[in-house]
Amino acid sequence: MKICYFGTYDDHYPRNRILISGLARAGLEVTQCHAGLWKDTSAKMKAASSGWFNPGLIWRLVSTYPKLIWNFLRREKVDVMFVGYTGQFDMFFAKIAARLKGVPVVFDAFLSLYDSFVFDRKIVKEGSLKARFLYWADKLSCQLADIVLLDTEAHINYFVDTFKLPRSKFRRILIGADDTVFYPREKIKKENDPFLIIHYGKYIPLHGLPYVVKAAKELESDPEIRFRFIGAGDEYERVVSLAKELKVTNIDFVRFLPPEELVDHIVEADVCLGIFGDTDKAARVIPNKVYECMAMGKPVITADSPASREFLSDGENCLFCRLADPHSIAEAILRLKKDPLLRQRIAEAGYQLFRDHAAPTPLGREVGNILLNRK
Repeated sequence: MKICYFGTYDDHYPRNRILISGLARAGLEVTQCHAGLWKDTSAKMKAASSGWFNPGLIWRLVSTYPKLIWNFLRREKVDVMFVGYTGQFDMFFAKIAARLKGVPVVFDAFLSLYDSFVFDRKIVKEGSLKARFLYWADKLSCQLADIVLLDTEAHINYFVDTFKLPRSKFRRILIGADDTVFYPREKIKKENDPFLIIHYGKYIPLHGLPYVVKAAKELESDPEIRFRFIGAGDEYERVVSLAKELKVTNIDFVRFLPPEELVDHIVEADVCLGIFGDTDKAARVIPNKVYECMAMGKPVITADSPASREFLSDGENCLFCRLADPHSIAEAILRLKKDPLLRQRIAEAGYQLFRDHAAPTPLGREVGNILLNRK
């Protein structure tokens, strides 16, 4: 089977790298028909939240998409067009090209722009023109696709209910992690090393970092415990301000790091953290960081949610705590600190679960099966 990975996707973004690699490992022939319309996914998402109305952007759209369609049409025949993340706006042009070529379109929706900007991050006002624009971008892009991929059944339920779409159109494909970057390394324990808790990410509301700050405050009496927050984003200033206000002394803040440096910090960690926010989206997703830390053989604590329960088992391959509950986060950390055998057992089981179901190879096989049996 020949697959054309199509669009203005960020070819460095983990989701796209994982799927392209996984499909190739599964023995499928993958070609890329790609145009660099955006610097990266963050730039694309910023444009989406701003409404996409500016002369420079309009010119790039006008000049990019005809070339992209032409490049696709002049290629040898493919069996499937695959539109990568983020592809809501690519889908309109992808459908034209795919119809001219007579091939089906698979769309990796990955997330809802409408939900992310209006309800989760709250940077677009509900009911505004921009919000309606994002709603219809999500809805129409899915309608145009023959198959839509999302990461959890909870996320699929949201799309079906919110955008009034047929459930038969959707398939679940876990996010996974790139096992060429995230894989177990030996931790060299040094004398006086702290019991290190790591969280990394873009400081968006679903991460629930204010609750982790309060959990850190609760654990201050234990001098062995130390937290390290890596990254920056929407809530960075709020989180740092809260830590100062509470006079928390056991958190180190580190700005964004490239993957090769990030993994060195994960190696040092005794426990890694997932998400804990009280947004609706937090209950529907399992974030990259959970898969990445499992891939590195680290025990993970994350919030109990419908999405988490689809893939993870509390006390077996991860440890759950309650959403938006600092005390529950603190209790889970202490439980792992006091029980090294439990830490080891969870880390080993989490790694095996990742290898079996969320590494690029099994994900590629699963997508391949979906494409082969799409009818």
